[in-house]
Amino acid sequence: MAIQQEIQRGDIIRINLNPTTGREQTGETRPCLVLSHTQFNQVRNGIVIVSPITRSVKLAIKTMIPLPEGFKIQGSIIAEQIRTLDLSQRWWKPTGEQLPDTFVDTVVATLNVIIG
Repeated sequence: MAIQQEIQRGDIIRINLNPTTGREQTGETRPCLVLSHTQFNQVRNGIVIVSPITRSVKLAIKTMIPLPEGFKIQGSIIAEQIRTLDLSQRWWKPTGEQLPDTFVDTVVATLNVIIG
């Protein structure tokens, strides 16, 4: 799908993550949270950094961050499974949902603890 709109940090997009290997999250149309800053997304012309969303909520796993209430998509962000994707080479579509900056900052802070 061609880049037809500005992808913003905090957007939830549905994207085909295949091919995957091992324990990577798979799915033909998995929702993902865009972590990369809007300016990066514009400059890189379709390259985005995302974390996949799973339907599971497991509070004991600190790297699975539950989505805030009130959104159509529910579940958890899997903070450690970030992916850099080229949207010009994958099927994707916007969901029309954008998570608050404070939530995205929480996901990035969790990732910083992991890779610190």
